[in-house]
Amino acid sequence: MKKALAALLCLTLLFVCTCPAFAQDAGTVCGTAAELLDFVIVSRQYTTPLRIVPATLTQNGESRSVYLVAMLGMKEKEGQVNSQKGGGTGPYAALVKETLFQTVPAGSALVFAGHSLGGMTAQILRCDKQLQDTYEILNVLCGGSPLMEVEADGEGSLHRLTDIWDLIPYIRSTSLCAFIRQIKTAHRESGCYFLNPDGAHNDSYGRNDVWGSYDVFGEKGGTAELQFYPEQICAYGAAAG
Repeated sequence: MKKALAALLCLTLLFVCTCPAFAQDAGTVCGTAAELLDFVIVSRQYTTPLRIVPATLTQNGESRSVYLVAMLGMKEKEGQVNSQKGGGTGPYAALVKETLFQTVPAGSALVFAGHSLGGMTAQILRCDKQLQDTYEILNVLCGGSPLMEVEADGEGSLHRLTDIWDLIPYIRSTSLCAFIRQIKTAHRESGCYFLNPDGAHNDSYGRNDVWGSYDVFGEKGGTAELQFYPEQICAYGAAAG
């Protein structure tokens, strides 16, 4: 009897000691906008414009399942983004829509994160009626992306982060009023890239010392964070040229 109790005790201790190891396998956790955009931007190594991964969104102590849609900044080609007033029919937007319809179940919640052209296209897609009817769009986080003035109403929140030395967010400002809107509708911080706009555009948004006070939704002082497993990431689209 004593031997049986001793064996049971050993098994119990083994189970208790082993459980924390499983608990620590938390996958990738992005707790700030910088960490999420670092994932988007550094993932140029994937050489594909679109990645989708199931994730857990935690905000204000509550968690829910979402799909993270990460959109890499690509060189803009003719027809990719039609104009500030139009859009939605270019190849990049079409790729994202088609892939979502084919791979993500209807009714799912979506969180977009995009850099440069990826963020521009994500802004257009949050205004797409077909996507709105099929999914719940929670948020679009943009790093280094101009404001896209789409005529249709957007679903979910939109947060644009722009380094003050990054010139790309202003390339679509065709008037003084548009230029002022670009500034007023963005969260602006300085990564100290004086006279280095390329560095500001490509390197600033993944820095926690610049954007670490913003959560993954792009809200300063917010609580939203995302958790996902790298092995579940699926990449789509042609390789970048």
